[in-house]
Amino acid sequence: MILQIIILVLLLSKLSSTEKQIVINGIANTCYSDDVYSKYTKEFNNYSKKNNLNIVLNINTFTKENSTVVVNQYESVLEFLFKKKSTKYELYFYDNIFTSKYGPYLLKLDDWVSKEHIDMYKDLVPAKTCIYKGKWVSFPIKTDISVLYYNDKYLNKYNKSVPKTWNELLETAKYIYDKEKELNNTEFIAYNGLFSYTELGMCSLYEFIYSYRDSLNSSFPDIQSPQVVEALKMIKKLKDTISSDEIFQKVEEFSEEYFSSGNFLFQKFWYYPWFNYNFTILPGNHENISGSALGGYNLGINKYINDEKKNAALTVFKFLTSYEMQRKLLHKYKYLTSIPKVYEDEEVCANFNCDPLRRVQIIERPTNKTNNYSIYSEKFRNYIYEYVYGNKKVNEVLEKVNNLTKIHIFSINPKDNLLGLVTFIIVMICLIAMLLSISLLYIQKFKPFFCFLSNDYWIIFVLGSCIIISSSITEIGYLYVYKCHLKIILLCIGYTMNIVPLLYKLVINFPEENKISILILNHRYIFLMCFIFLDFVINGLNFITPYQITSNTIVNEKKYYVCEMRHNFGKAIQNILIIYKILIAFIIILLIFIEWNMSNLHKDIKFFVSVISMDIAFFIILISLQINNIKKKDYLAYRYILTFTTLILSVTNYVFIYGLNIIRPFIKLENEELSFHNAQKQQNNKSEQSCSLSIKSPLDSSSRSSTNFHSIVQKLTEYHYRSESNSSGSLSSFSDNFNKNIDF
Repeated sequence: MILQIIILVLLLSKLSSTEKQIVINGIANTCYSDDVYSKYTKEFNNYSKKNNLNIVLNINTFTKENSTVVVNQYESVLEFLFKKKSTKYELYFYDNIFTSKYGPYLLKLDDWVSKEHIDMYKDLVPAKTCIYKGKWVSFPIKTDISVLYYNDKYLNKYNKSVPKTWNELLETAKYIYDKEKELNNTEFIAYNGLFSYTELGMCSLYEFIYSYRDSLNSSFPDIQSPQVVEALKMIKKLKDTISSDEIFQKVEEFSEEYFSSGNFLFQKFWYYPWFNYNFTILPGNHENISGSALGGYNLGINKYINDEKKNAALTVFKFLTSYEMQRKLLHKYKYLTSIPKVYEDEEVCANFNCDPLRRVQIIERPTNKTNNYSIYSEKFRNYIYEYVYGNKKVNEVLEKVNNLTKIHIFSINPKDNLLGLVTFIIVMICLIAMLLSISLLYIQKFKPFFCFLSNDYWIIFVLGSCIIISSSITEIGYLYVYKCHLKIILLCIGYTMNIVPLLYKLVINFPEENKISILILNHRYIFLMCFIFLDFVINGLNFITPYQITSNTIVNEKKYYVCEMRHNFGKAIQNILIIYKILIAFIIILLIFIEWNMSNLHKDIKFFVSVISMDIAFFIILISLQINNIKKKDYLAYRYILTFTTLILSVTNYVFIYGLNIIRPFIKLENEELSFHNAQKQQNNKSEQSCSLSIKSPLDSSSRSSTNFHSIVQKLTEYHYRSESNSSGSLSSFSDNFNKNIDF
């Protein structure tokens, strides 16, 4: 009876213990069924059982045998789980090139893991793959490095030593390859560098280039440096001399077959404990200079799980990444660890070749170069292979690789591009010419030809042209948000200062006197400032949703910084600005029609038509660029079109309204022009005597009574054919005489 009670209590205790167990699920991907994850699972569960943790680790591992999921698909599976905020898995084993992609979904470990634990990893190359936005989100859990496997059978047969440089490898491999060929060993492989079109090819390329740096402490060479050129030339030389396109492009399975057959001399491959061949570090351009791309997986914790699971997952995490477990990983199972101290352990290294692993020179892949490493990696290797396997020149393909990450700017350096330099030169020449031309207003010889506007309004007009043309250089150099807004502001203010003086002249020259014309005449500066104030108000609204600087626009494989307005509110404000300027242009067109035959405007009004036509063409081009989204489709074409149409807008406005007056004294029509000026001057004097009466005149009653469309058309037609104002003295004549006395 007592024995039964004891058994019952033990059973209840066992059931109670089972109920309290927390299962921590992990997800991993591997090419082999017998991999490190099964060792991790076994070791932790033994540790948990021994210490009564009541935590069970279960790692769901995708392999070639149990799933068709490979690296790319596995990446998509994890991304799907993360975006769903799934809590199915507490632990994620992921390829260390994807930390920037998965980082937002992983637990920030800085607040959960001790400083001593982090310090074991913080100064290591693999640590760079564990940090997202300055926070630790994972630790290296499976370390892969490339080594050079060599076949002692053939080295001993021909009395050759293990090469330390690529030239030595080439020489040794060429000698043995030729000898085996003489023996009709047609299946013999002298060297396989694994330069495939997969991600493995990226690893091979990156580590090979790294092995061509100048010294042990040198960083990765600049992609267009002579060192990289020499590295690629050596890859091509190795392929053509001791291998072939076919062999170099093979994937891992091909190499594994030769590990089984043993019919090879050198093979570059990942370190695996089950290969029964000696290995050393990869050669370099110089002795003791090497390179090995960092491969492997990191371990992170799902940040969406509850606190109970989080604490249990942290227990598993700390055990798996502990020094003790990592030491056992190498000592017992022959798997590599990221902790260098393990390779200094005499007991561990007594039965393991630690020397190459102490000397290995790891380089992490450029996962932070772009927002999408997968696309970058694919293009990187494909471009380089255009030289290695194709006929492209090495400098040509390296420039294409460089363009994958280089953000091009429009600068005055002709090496960057010519648009920036040409624009800058044209703008400077035009600005100097325009500003210097202002002085002609005060030279007696030219004064008769600038009677159309007062000097102050002429200066405002010229400055407007200067401001318009200056907007073209705001995007030269590095682009900032304020430059994006400044360009629009300069265009708006410049155009206002350029066109409002013409509007002012047309308004005060209206064929019949009216209160609006009188008001504008007496407050011409306020009239101008109203337009400028409106420009600032509308542009100020743009700062509510400011521009953003993007660099994802690619033209001929080149990336450029772009001012992009992503908010609908900002886009609406831009449209309002365009409509506002077009409205001013159409008001001027209407007034030009009304005053077409006015004698006091003489030939000036004819040039108004040219100016307004060019202005409207500019706005049509601007609208077309937006509608057709040219900025994203072909940013370079967009910049050329916008820059040169802006230059043309400024120059044509200046030439037709101001510039032609400069050359009039030097042409045969000088006497004719002076006769016109004298006649106008007499008219001004005559107007001066009656200007006070003119200003007091009431509006024509017929104008007020014209309410229907037919009457309006009839009235406009009547105005159009008038050559003189109906009033006793025109406001324009009075204005000219008045301006003459206040010109500065």
